[in-house]
Amino acid sequence: MAYKFNPLIGIGLDDTGNDADAAAGGSNTQIQYNSSGALAGSADLTWDDSAKELGVGGDINLDDGGTYETTVQAVTPTANRTISFPDASGTVALVAGSSSQVLYNDAGKQSGGNLAYNKTAGTFGYGTGRGTVTQATNKSTGVTLDAPCGVITMNGAALNADTAVSFTLTNASIAATDLLVLNHISGGTPGSYILNAQAAAGSASINVRNITAGSLSQAIVIGFAIIKS
Repeated sequence: MAYKFNPLIGIGLDDTGNDADAAAGGSNTQIQYNSSGALAGSADLTWDDSAKELGVGGDINLDDGGTYETTVQAVTPTANRTISFPDASGTVALVAGSSSQVLYNDAGKQSGGNLAYNKTAGTFGYGTGRGTVTQATNKSTGVTLDAPCGVITMNGAALNADTAVSFTLTNASIAATDLLVLNHISGGTPGSYILNAQAAAGSASINVRNITAGSLSQAIVIGFAIIKS
């Protein structure tokens, strides 16, 4: 026995007596399917036999233990796309960025992301969040800069030979277990200072020692980056 179907006619498969799932013939040699029992202008799943493509109108969900396997495919997005890997504590996301970059953060979205890998430059680091601050009064005066990385310009007051001075960097990004990377990046005499830091909750004590045999009155510039540990 042969059956002939007109275009856009749904075949309802009702296993409960109440709700029907429908498969319907679509345009462009497509078979369309949705779970509402009717085509209603758009469908959840489409199969294009000419292009051999399966289209998904919504999310793809895998139950625990399920797998998804595919060969390597090229993705050509019409806009920025996010690939999310949710777990019990939240969402981790890889987001396509501009200028050959892949941006990463733990909020599941691109905006506000601080870590960036630039494929063109071959660099990895903080993409945003760099700040600057200038120390007032003297070399022991505290500074405030809420940023994961930045630049501190110290006061030009005298620092005696073989003498260390300490000041507090108040920074909400710092935890007690973090590490601070410090570099004397400009200002003053290179190689004349030793830098060190001890992290605390919301701050760090930065120590600067003049290791020369004479007093130095230099407004040295310190670059820093917070490393979470």
